[in-house]
Amino acid sequence: MLQLLLVVALLMPAMTWCAEPAKIDVETGKLLELRTSIAALKKELDAVRGEHDTQQQILEKTDKAIGAIRKEMRRLERDADAAAARLAELERQRGAAHARLAAVRSILERELRAAWMGGRQQRIKLLLNQEDPASIGRMLAYQGYFARARAQRMEVYNTSLQALQDAGQEVRDQQAHIALLQQQQQQQAALLADEQETQGKLVDSLQQKLQSGNSQLVQLQQDEQRVNQLVQSLQQAMRDIPSVPGSSKSLHQLKGQLRWPVSGRVSMSYGARQASGQMTSRGVHISAPAGAEVRAVARGRIAFADWLRGFGLLIIIDHGSGYMTLYGENSSLFKAVGEWVEQGEVVSATGNSGGQPRTGVYLELRKDGQPVNPAAWFKGQPSPQQAGRQ
Repeated sequence: MLQLLLVVALLMPAMTWCAEPAKIDVETGKLLELRTSIAALKKELDAVRGEHDTQQQILEKTDKAIGAIRKEMRRLERDADAAAARLAELERQRGAAHARLAAVRSILERELRAAWMGGRQQRIKLLLNQEDPASIGRMLAYQGYFARARAQRMEVYNTSLQALQDAGQEVRDQQAHIALLQQQQQQQAALLADEQETQGKLVDSLQQKLQSGNSQLVQLQQDEQRVNQLVQSLQQAMRDIPSVPGSSKSLHQLKGQLRWPVSGRVSMSYGARQASGQMTSRGVHISAPAGAEVRAVARGRIAFADWLRGFGLLIIIDHGSGYMTLYGENSSLFKAVGEWVEQGEVVSATGNSGGQPRTGVYLELRKDGQPVNPAAWFKGQPSPQQAGRQ
C-alpha cells in the first residue's frame, strides 16, 4: 500500500511538469504528498525493527541539528560573499562619483573665475560699447549659451554630490550588514561546536558497543536490509516517471567518464572486508574534511533526503533507467525530495553523521536496486581535479 502511495505521489508531479501556471498549486500539493510518503516509509523502516533506541534517537536529532546549522552557515557565507561583492561595487561607484564631482567642480571653478574677471555688468558693457549690433547680438547669444551650460554643469554637480552622499550611506549600511552577518556566523559556529561535542560523545559510546565482531556484523546486516528495502521502494516508485526535457546523457552513457562527487582519498573500496571479514562493502568511502561540497555525479531527481540509521544524513538521486546514486554520512543536506539536480550541482556537505568515526562521504552506485562497483564508472581518483563539474 505504501509503495502504491509513493508511485501515485511521484507520478503526478512528473506528469504535470509542463502544466499551465494555473496548475502550479496542484504540483506543489503533490510534491508535499510525495515528501509525506517518503517520511512515512522511513518511519516504517525504523518502527518495524524497533531501531529507535534512545542513543539512536539522540544521534539522529544531533546529526540533523548539525545539518541545519551547517546549512545556515552556508547561507550566511553566501550572503556575506554577496555583501562583500556589493560593497566593492559601491566603493567603485563612490570612486567614480568622486571623479565626476572633481571634474565638474574644476570646470565650474574656471568658469566662475572667468565670469568674475569679466565683471558683473558684462552684458550692459556690450550694449554701451556702440559696436556693430550683429556682433553684439552674437556675443549676447554666446553668453546665453555659456550661462545655460554653466547652469547644466551646476545641476550635474549637485546630482553627483547627491549620488556621492547616497553611495556613502549605502556603503555604511552594507558594512553594518556584513558586521551583522559575521556576528550571526559566530553564533552559528558556537552552536555547531556544542552539537559536535554531543555528537562526538555519542559516536564514542556507539563505537564501544561495536567492539564485538558479532555486534558489528548484526548492525551492518540490519543497515544493509534497511537501505535495500528503502532503495527497492524508491525504485518501484520512480520506475514509471518520465524524465524532464533536456539534453543530458544517461548515466549508462557516462560510464568511465564520471567525476567523483568530492575531492579526497578513497579510504574504503568497494568489496572491502568488514565485520571481521564476514561482510563486504557495497560502496566506497571518500575521506574529506567536514563541510566539503558533495556534487551530483549526473543529472537526476532527489528520491530521498533524510537521516537513516547506519548512513546518517543520506541523499539518494534517481538518474533514470534503473540507476541510483547514494551519498551517505553527510553533515548537511542541501536538496529536498522531488528536486531535479544537474550534473556537478552541490547536493550536500561531507561529515560523519550516523555515528561514524570517519569524516567524508559514503558513495554507492546501484542498478535496478543492486549495488555495482563504481570504480569502472569514474575516471581517475577523487583528486581536486577529478571532483566537481563535468
